[in-house]
Amino acid sequence: MTALFASSWRRTLVAIALASFAWLVHVLGRVLPDALAAAVWLIMAASIGWGLFRRGRIRRDAFLGAYVRADGRLRRLLRGHLSIPVRAALGGAGLALVLVVSLVRIDDRASFVVLAAGAPALVLAFAVATRGLSAQIARNYLPVAAWRVAVAAVGGAMVAVLVALSFHASYPDLADVDLERAVWHFVDSERARGATVQILLQLAAAGDGLRLWLAQQLMPAPGDSIAEALGWLAVLAEEAVFVWAYLAYLSPAVLGGLRDGSDRGA
Repeated sequence: MTALFASSWRRTLVAIALASFAWLVHVLGRVLPDALAAAVWLIMAASIGWGLFRRGRIRRDAFLGAYVRADGRLRRLLRGHLSIPVRAALGGAGLALVLVVSLVRIDDRASFVVLAAGAPALVLAFAVATRGLSAQIARNYLPVAAWRVAVAAVGGAMVAVLVALSFHASYPDLADVDLERAVWHFVDSERARGATVQILLQLAAAGDGLRLWLAQQLMPAPGDSIAEALGWLAVLAEEAVFVWAYLAYLSPAVLGGLRDGSDRGA
């Protein structure tokens, strides 16, 4: 197990490199032509998809080892099934799209500090969870269990901070503006060199405008109400999806050094 922590610094460097690439996407995303933006999306989709595939294969192998006979036809059928790579590819493509658009639209330094801190924190949490669960979880399934604990801990903290930042942010007053003008105000503020990137940014901005307009119409003053609760639940859900996409993008940093469902030094 000592080797697990000895290898953490290498995983941390990989996580920092991935976080640095995300920062470049944040800085340069609006000026990239569509071709380069598509390449960025493919890179992030590959990173996320690889992690989804890796964890899916570990779960499948754990299931087969526990419930399916080694000499049966069902085992051969399940091991050759294409559902895992297909789900990984589709999930990676969707989450990467969310991640790229969200990274480009970040407009405050504090939010990116949260993302930067989350990269090494994920590696550390994974190492601690692996050590803590090693005496309780089967060796072949341990990486998935440790990943889930690490993501829950780090992701939960990141979502809480991002929601707090959103709560204290300043927003335009849309109380006396009709819905069309409110949405167009947000849409018109988005600019990008690539036409596809600009459309994606404008769609996301339209969603923000709609949500903020509804919030200010339904709950113009602070107070306890179902509408207010639903408004903040929407913010929570949006931040949760973004954080999940980001942590999934970092998954090669913690799972890339694993072999045969276990850590090399376990």
